[in-house]
Amino acid sequence: MKTICLVLLLGSMMIGLAYAAEESSGGYTNKPEGEQTEYLKTLKEGSWLCTGPEAYDQAIEEQRKWQGKDLEELKKQLLDKKLCMYLDHEYAEKIMHPSVKVLERQGDKIKVTFAVEFRKRFELLHHQISRIVLAGWTDEKNLIDYIP
Repeated sequence: MKTICLVLLLGSMMIGLAYAAEESSGGYTNKPEGEQTEYLKTLKEGSWLCTGPEAYDQAIEEQRKWQGKDLEELKKQLLDKKLCMYLDHEYAEKIMHPSVKVLERQGDKIKVTFAVEFRKRFELLHHQISRIVLAGWTDEKNLIDYIP
């Protein structure tokens, strides 16, 4: 009986010490002290998401040439070449917030990853949810603060 009481006492002391350590450090984190936390980010609508920084520059140049013409054909052309995709209002709405994460930076271009969710209803109570994780390059200006 004394052994069980001793084990329980030691166990509760260890849990108490772990809790006190967590509270004093402000929670568990892998960031160095003094580093500012970044705001939650999302992509703004009207952004290009491309396979590389060069492809992004090419898409922007093509868009400038297509001023006044139907942008839908340019979107389809770049998507068929598997270079870029255009994030319109409908697609930007499907981004699972706040899931845009910066993976890499090259000058003013950033590589981001995010998840998109599609829902399809079959019957009154039945539906299918598909989640796709995408990654690509875009301009740093296309990353905006997420406001819930």
